[in-house]
Amino acid sequence: MSLPIVFIHRGDDEYLAYALAQAKWSNPNSPIFLLGKPVNQQFAQNGVIHVRIDDYMGTAANFAKVYKHIHYMPFEYNLFCFQRWFILRDFMKSHNIQKCCYLDSDVMLYTDVNQPQFESFFMEFVWTNFVDTQRLDRFCAFVTSHFEDLGRFGQVVSFAHKSKDHVRDGMPLITDMVLSVMYLRQFAGYRLTHGLFPDAFFDGNIQQSYLTESLDGKKKVYLKNGALYCKDNQSQRDHRLYTLHFQGTIMKHYMKFFYSPALAQAGSFYFDYQRAKWQPVHA
Repeated sequence: MSLPIVFIHRGDDEYLAYALAQAKWSNPNSPIFLLGKPVNQQFAQNGVIHVRIDDYMGTAANFAKVYKHIHYMPFEYNLFCFQRWFILRDFMKSHNIQKCCYLDSDVMLYTDVNQPQFESFFMEFVWTNFVDTQRLDRFCAFVTSHFEDLGRFGQVVSFAHKSKDHVRDGMPLITDMVLSVMYLRQFAGYRLTHGLFPDAFFDGNIQQSYLTESLDGKKKVYLKNGALYCKDNQSQRDHRLYTLHFQGTIMKHYMKFFYSPALAQAGSFYFDYQRAKWQPVHA
C-alpha cells in the first residue's frame, strides 16, 4: 500500500484546496486524509478522505492541561501546533496506520512520498514529516515531559533563548519546532539533512533563499518542462523541488499558481511574484 498523506486543518481557507489537490496529483495511489472540521469538509474531493479532528482530541486535551504559553502568537494557535502531534498519533493508531507523510496545509508536494530515502526524515521540518506511530509516541512523551517538569521546561526556554531562530524582541518563542530540534539532538547518530537530498530538496520556507537564487526576497522558482527547480547559489546547478512551503499569509495566495496541472509542460519559465505569473526564460 502507498504511504498515506495526512493534513490537519481547522479552517475553510481556500489555499487548502490546492495543497490537497497537489498531493493527490503527485501521489495518485496514496490515501489522502484531511483531519478537519465540518467547515472544511467541502475540500474533501477526488478521493480525499475527511476525518473529524474532534474524534481524536483525547490525549491532546490532556496535554493542554500542562501546556505553558511563551509566544507572541495567540495561545490557542500555538497550543494546537503541539496538539496536532497527539491528534495525528491517535488517528494513526485508531486506523492501524503504521507510517504516513504529514504535511502542513500550506505545503505543495511535487514528489512521490514512497521513496525509501525519506523514511528517516522525521521532525526536522514540522511542516513536512515522515512519521511512524512508534516515533510519534516517543516525541509526544518527550514534549509532555518537558512541559510537566519545571526543570525540563526551563531547559526548553534556555534552548530557545540561545537560538537566534526562536527569539523575537528578546523573548524566547516556545514552539513545537524548538521541541523537535531538542528531540533530535538526543540521538548522537542522527545527522540533520535540512531537507537536502542529492539534486533535490524539501523547501523550508519559500521566503528564505539562503542557498538558492532569490527574487524579491523569495526563492526564485523555475519551471522547466513541467517540473519545478531552484538554482543553487554556489554551483549554479538546478535542484528539483520536492515541496514548496508557502509560509506566511501573503505567500498562500500564490499557491494556485503552482498547481501542477495548471503549469506548462514544455518550455522554461520563472515565477514573477510582482506580476503573479510565469515568465519565459530567455536564452
